[in-house]
Amino acid sequence: MSRSEYFAKVMKVVTGLTEVEESEILGKSRRLDAVDARWMVISLMREKGYSTQQIVPLIRHPERTVNHALSQFDDRVKYSLNGLGNTLAIARQQLRE
Repeated sequence: MSRSEYFAKVMKVVTGLTEVEESEILGKSRRLDAVDARWMVISLMREKGYSTQQIVPLIRHPERTVNHALSQFDDRVKYSLNGLGNTLAIARQQLRE
């Protein structure tokens, strides 16, 4: 599966679970749910082994944003009150299928 195909699969899973539009994930929205969804996409891509430089053109955000997401996402999941950890676990399971 190519990088862009896997990215499309991740986006489909994340948008389906979070109900955040793809345009919001790829856009500049700072709404909590959009940021959580964006960071989830970035994290799932990294878990699959993609580098920051490979993720940047797909997510359409600067390298600094991607690095920040990767460094902070675990804490965001750990201290989340909105079920982000459960959503992430479901996304991981769906991507394995």
